[in-house]
Amino acid sequence: MSSDGLIADFAHDDRDIDRILILNESEYGRASPNPSTDVVSTRASFTWRRDQNPAGQAIIPVIRNHFGDVVGFFWLIPMRIRAQEKNYVAATGANLVIAPEGRRTFGYTKLMRNFTDALKDTGAVLHFSFVSEENYKRLRAENSNRTFTVPLLLKPLEYGTLVKCHLKTEWQRFLANKARWILEPLFFRRPSLPGDTDVSVQMLDQFDESFDDFWNRVQDKYRAIVIRDQAFLKWRFTPVSARRYHILVARSPDKMLGYSVIRCANVRGIPTGLILDLLLLDSNQGEEAGVCLTAHAEAFFRSQKMSLIAALMVPGSAEYRVLRLLGCRNLGSVFSPRPFRFAFFVHREDLKSLSVKDWFVTLADFESL
Repeated sequence: MSSDGLIADFAHDDRDIDRILILNESEYGRASPNPSTDVVSTRASFTWRRDQNPAGQAIIPVIRNHFGDVVGFFWLIPMRIRAQEKNYVAATGANLVIAPEGRRTFGYTKLMRNFTDALKDTGAVLHFSFVSEENYKRLRAENSNRTFTVPLLLKPLEYGTLVKCHLKTEWQRFLANKARWILEPLFFRRPSLPGDTDVSVQMLDQFDESFDDFWNRVQDKYRAIVIRDQAFLKWRFTPVSARRYHILVARSPDKMLGYSVIRCANVRGIPTGLILDLLLLDSNQGEEAGVCLTAHAEAFFRSQKMSLIAALMVPGSAEYRVLRLLGCRNLGSVFSPRPFRFAFFVHREDLKSLSVKDWFVTLADFESL
């Protein structure tokens, strides 16, 4: 046993699962400094993440104290990606938690070494993760072409709720209300749909086989993207932990043009409509479909009394342009609880040319929303 009493291992049995759920609840539950509505805190959500992934079973490197209890863990989740027009096995690291007793020790180092060894055994050609601010700065200094900030695009829908939630003093609220007549036309306007279009939008109950056909037609739109076929989408958007997802599909008379996955959530006290995924056919008609999808999403969010729309989207993509066109703006520094720092690590020589500009990233790639 090492001097700090911590041992690197992997999660094995029900006792380990219980400890992981307790640590997650402690870190992200209602009583924590960083509460989240999406914490993996039930057996159902744990089983979904570990066992039901079509890319393979997740691995959970852990560290244990001298009693054998798990005091830290980091999920290693297999992913299938499309990179440079080929399919590969990849992985993502998610949900890193270390209990207070494991901090200020070599616990983090042991956990990451265990994670790295397990990653090598998977044969993953690369892995990616959303990283902490500290790691982001370190990685940017080492190689600025391997990490970037994904903009959080926001559109306010309901002025009064946002003022109440974000402005704490009476004078701030007074000034905000005085400025309402200026701000509402700029940020709160309702979208207008294309007048003459053969694009129709439907809300589906589940992902069907047409999503495989759509993926086959759109898979090489970006040089690096998690494979978004029917199997992945059904797993990623399984309604666990009381989440309720809504699937919007845009079609022309003869084919699917794009889809969006949305849901309503309470984020830091604000009723928020989340656009979790938006992927469009690479054509003018695809972008027209994106306008229709986003407008329908907004109409749904308004009907559900949401105060804000939020979407994570890489700049330069057609989907980013569509969201901007519909009034979403990069206001993450004002409303977001955190910046979304994305990093990737390549383990195969012929993929070393991948850069930050090649990736397509949305909230679907974030670990738990």
